[in-house]
Amino acid sequence: MPELNVRKGRRGFTLIELLVVIAIIAILIGLLLPAVQKVREAAARMTSTNNVKQLAIACHSHHDAVNRLPPQWATYGNVTASLHFWILPYIEQDNLYKLVPQGGAAMVYAHDNATVRRGVIKTFISPLDASTPGSLVYSDWAISNYASNHAVFGQPNVSWDGKRTMTGISDGTSNTVAFAEKMGTCGSNGSLWTHGDWNWPWMSVYAINADGNPPQARPTVANCIPTRPQGLTPGGCIIGLCDGSVRTINTSVSAATWQNANYPADGNVLNSDW
Repeated sequence: MPELNVRKGRRGFTLIELLVVIAIIAILIGLLLPAVQKVREAAARMTSTNNVKQLAIACHSHHDAVNRLPPQWATYGNVTASLHFWILPYIEQDNLYKLVPQGGAAMVYAHDNATVRRGVIKTFISPLDASTPGSLVYSDWAISNYASNHAVFGQPNVSWDGKRTMTGISDGTSNTVAFAEKMGTCGSNGSLWTHGDWNWPWMSVYAINADGNPPQARPTVANCIPTRPQGLTPGGCIIGLCDGSVRTINTSVSAATWQNANYPADGNVLNSDW
């Protein structure tokens, strides 16, 4: 009589084995998530660093074109606008720049120029900042995460237009701050690239040295101070220098050192905490 081949069914996982597998997967996820987060933060930091560098280079291009640095805030022809507007042609945003005609509305943020003021420009936005979803406030005002230095591009207590040349930065372009990071939404205020602070015109435009205090270390929206830059990473605050270089400074830098780095021709040597 022929033998019958009887297949034995595969043994399934026991409950204990399933729990062990689930535990291993959970451990792996727990180990991988911080690494993924670090990679994402490093990529965001690199993007922000590149943005700041582009802004600094744009100021050099403006200087090459008209033999002076762009103004913090000034009127050219019939158009009154911020530094961020005047450098648009040098960051591949010439089409947006041309939407404000010389014979049009006097202020770049005027109602007639709504298309311009709601223009979200990637070079002005830091991926490290989550304070302003969509990078717009009040639905039609675009932000900037990079404040320009009023001591360089303006004249503190004198004029919004510094009319400065590179030779006027006698402390050295590598020792003088041009731009610094800040949060798009800060308390009940915010940084609008066409207008400055949305509660107090132009405040955030010169927030980089408005009160002389160094950058805040990763504040919340609630405790953010609009007249100061903000460090958006654990490593500090990304700044652009007048020579076009970019670095991250520790937010524990002293107020005295920060002030010396902001003023382009005070003759003071930067302290060791720089």
